[in-house]
Amino acid sequence: MAKILRKVSNPKLPDNVAVFQDHLALGLECFDLDWFDFRPHTCENKDYGTGILFSQLKDVSEEFAAEFSIIVSNEGLHLPNQKILQFSNEQPPTKLALLVLSAMVSHEPLNFECPHCD
Repeated sequence: MAKILRKVSNPKLPDNVAVFQDHLALGLECFDLDWFDFRPHTCENKDYGTGILFSQLKDVSEEFAAEFSIIVSNEGLHLPNQKILQFSNEQPPTKLALLVLSAMVSHEPLNFECPHCD
């Protein structure tokens, strides 16, 4: 019996955000995980426009989930430490969705702090 992925695309999301979300949700489904367990929400920013906010962890407290949340805008991934992984030809939304998927599936959230960067 084939599983049917619930439609997660929001037609109001910018293209890069929708592509990222679709690929991440499909990848999670391949591991029998539900995208909606990661508390996705749409969000609005005056500089970056409409995006999505979600936790890299599920089944954790709201505070812990918030600590490991990511915002995805049409520009790229906005990280908790106010850094951005920009979308580009070399780093399209599909590749960054796979990066985030691997962190979510392994229960090891991405941590973008570098002692040499600041």
